[in-house]
Amino acid sequence: MSNVARATGLSSSAERRFESVFYRWAGHAENRPIRPASRQEVADILAVARDSMTLADDRAVDAVWAVDPGQFMITEPSAGGARQLIAFLRLNETGTAAIIDDRFSGRHPNPAWLARPGEPASSVYIWLVWAPQQIGQCMRLIGHMDEIAADGIPIFSRGVTHVSSRMQAAIGFRHASELYPSAPDWLLVALPAVSLRRPAIRVEVARSMEDIARVFAVRSTVYMAEQFPLYEEEFDGNDFCATHFLATVDGDAAGCLRIRWFGDFAKIERVAVRKEYRRYRLTRQLVRTGVEHCRRKGYRRLYAHSRADLVPLWSSLGWRDMGGKDFSFADVPYREIMLDLEPSNDAIRFGADPMLLLRPEGSWDEIGPFDRTQLGGDRGRRGWIDRHAGMRLCARTANGG
Repeated sequence: MSNVARATGLSSSAERRFESVFYRWAGHAENRPIRPASRQEVADILAVARDSMTLADDRAVDAVWAVDPGQFMITEPSAGGARQLIAFLRLNETGTAAIIDDRFSGRHPNPAWLARPGEPASSVYIWLVWAPQQIGQCMRLIGHMDEIAADGIPIFSRGVTHVSSRMQAAIGFRHASELYPSAPDWLLVALPAVSLRRPAIRVEVARSMEDIARVFAVRSTVYMAEQFPLYEEEFDGNDFCATHFLATVDGDAAGCLRIRWFGDFAKIERVAVRKEYRRYRLTRQLVRTGVEHCRRKGYRRLYAHSRADLVPLWSSLGWRDMGGKDFSFADVPYREIMLDLEPSNDAIRFGADPMLLLRPEGSWDEIGPFDRTQLGGDRGRRGWIDRHAGMRLCARTANGG
């Protein structure tokens, strides 16, 4: 356990979940014991808290208490006699799904969504923290939730005021919609660092029918679900004369890009990133990978259509606005942009090694299937080819050919 964890009484696992400012604030608090509250202690604090905020009524509190009184924790009183309270809900799988899908109400939590004592929880929801003018004690109470969520499960919360939202963002809570697309805007979540590890991100040419299916799934999720084009507008007949790139995050299809090839320029288009993966800046990785692919193929000019509001993003990648008027398709305004570039030193040109030109798109520096069979020897094919050719010659002679 670190020195900070020792000073605050928080477990080392909590240290992995929250930002460093959390521990600084908690470190300024008096290290008073945190224990289960009595029903009367809860009632006394709620009576005061209801003067400044809207809370669940006593019937809802009683229903939660009946399931598990251990969901109410209180600090021992300070020298001035004040206590602080945290009320939380240990949600089962059904309750976790409900809060993610915006079917959860903090005013009227469904007791059926609560894990029973001794039953593992799928998530924890911070129902109330009452620690007025005691930010350090507030942090200690929130940190105590990491012991409740010791298996690395999500801790959900809600910023009931602007100040509360800013404070929770500062200590490590984030909008749950970044991880769960169906989550409501108000829902915040904190995960342990092990859950926030740097993911494995790959951007590669889509080579198989399965890869193409994953590309189409991403585009359907992004364009069809968010911009509402007609099907024939999104799947426009150009997909099978283009090169597609697929971005994955820990193996999951997360983004895609399409390149179409013309005589003296290439067009980058259909850049799409699923909502839950946009925090990984996949757009930049996709575009940069596509540009390098074009440089390797010897292109000197690239062309694209940028959504009008995304021109600054493309500009940060070196693209420039062509200065024409905005135009629209699928009822979305776009601008023409372009990028001048120098082909790479090893650009593929006319006269390149024929074996290199046989290799899979984008894998020109790796041994391809024809290289491997060349290295593997004759494999008996020569005899089969000769015999097959002889049979065809006999057939032509028999037919008078």
